[in-house]
Amino acid sequence: MCHFWTLPFDDSPSCAIGFYRLQTHLIVNLIVQLLLGVPLEMVHRGWRVVLIYLSGVLAGSLATSVTDPSVYLAGASGGVYALITAHVATIIINWSEMECAIYQLLIFAFLITFDFGSSIYNRYFVNVDNQIGYTAHLAGAIAGLLVGVYTLRNLNVRPWEKKLCWSCFVIYVLLTGSGVVWNVMFPEYFSKEQY
Repeated sequence: MCHFWTLPFDDSPSCAIGFYRLQTHLIVNLIVQLLLGVPLEMVHRGWRVVLIYLSGVLAGSLATSVTDPSVYLAGASGGVYALITAHVATIIINWSEMECAIYQLLIFAFLITFDFGSSIYNRYFVNVDNQIGYTAHLAGAIAGLLVGVYTLRNLNVRPWEKKLCWSCFVIYVLLTGSGVVWNVMFPEYFSKEQY
């Protein structure tokens, strides 16, 4: 079995393929962070983007620990997906102020569907022992949308948007709290690895 900490030292073919996939995954995540994070920071300020990114990382980690504790997490996919859906949150809360909002929304929906679908396909239909979890992608996307709605700047606040912001805040707190409670209350749920 090839482990993350043995990657530079283990020269077996399966480990080399795993290292290549991990390296590719990290590079793609870094590129997406730069391409999507910098524009968000320019419009909404850095602290908002950091809050969204970290909420996605936290949500991805908690969701994976609850739903699929046997997989490995590497590459900050929860945070990257949070940045992607933060753009969707911006489109939602500033719909009438944006030009071509429907086209932007369709582009992000296509990117999310394609990447998430390929993650599921690689995990369940390709004959590769892939222990990287896709749950972090989904949870990060949900967190980015929820936290983005109430964190990012809204150019023209309407009454229904205030209700939406509070609803998103409550849902995120409940989901995150549930994940924390699950991890604290049921430690026997998690496997004990022998090193």
